[in-house]
Amino acid sequence: MKIARFRSNGRTVYGVVQGDKVVEIRGSIYTRFRLTDTKHELQDVKLLSPTDPTEIWCPGLNFANHLEYAAGVLGDDAPEVPTHPNPWIKARGSLTGTNEAIILPNDSTDVHYEGEAVAVIGKTCRRISPEEAPKYILGYTCGNDVSDRAWQGDDWTFWRAKGSDTFAPVGPWIDTEVDPQKLEMIVRLNGKEVQRGYTEEMLFSFAEIVSYISQQVTLHPGDLSSLAAPV
Repeated sequence: MKIARFRSNGRTVYGVVQGDKVVEIRGSIYTRFRLTDTKHELQDVKLLSPTDPTEIWCPGLNFANHLEYAAGVLGDDAPEVPTHPNPWIKARGSLTGTNEAIILPNDSTDVHYEGEAVAVIGKTCRRISPEEAPKYILGYTCGNDVSDRAWQGDDWTFWRAKGSDTFAPVGPWIDTEVDPQKLEMIVRLNGKEVQRGYTEEMLFSFAEIVSYISQQVTLHPGDLSSLAAPV
């Protein structure tokens, strides 16, 4: 099932995508809902970020080849393979929807894309095991961890390098049936493929990442957790 959040006639609503249409629902995507008789053509609605999260988590450095790339950006000649996820929080203000413009700050100089798969939390959870984690994940969507490489190297934190307004496009919808360990991720820039990766190559699975975060921080329905970029 594909669940979308969208605006139509001045209303923000959820719906289930069926082919080239989206059917409005009544109820909560996190508990129970039913389909209504109201349908829209997808091309006639404005797709929003799939949720309005309290937090956006990014683990960082979750693929071996991205370790080497990041080390080059930060000037580290000998990157160490992490023994556990290393999550951090991306500013909520950076969130934007599918096909929305990414606004480049006037003083940014080296903005890059980082295409990622993203887990959507479906139930409140704290101190859960990796084995329990899938029960708390509603589904998965796509994201772009937009990053300014110059700021990454200059600043002590990622507050502006990854947290600037519109630096977190997410969408277009939540897929509740995909296998998160068997996803192919492809990023295209102006129609040209610039990035490709596979979730089976992750150092830490979604379940491990969500479990690790939950040991210290309560996760809530709608919260997002990416898996980091493959390259």
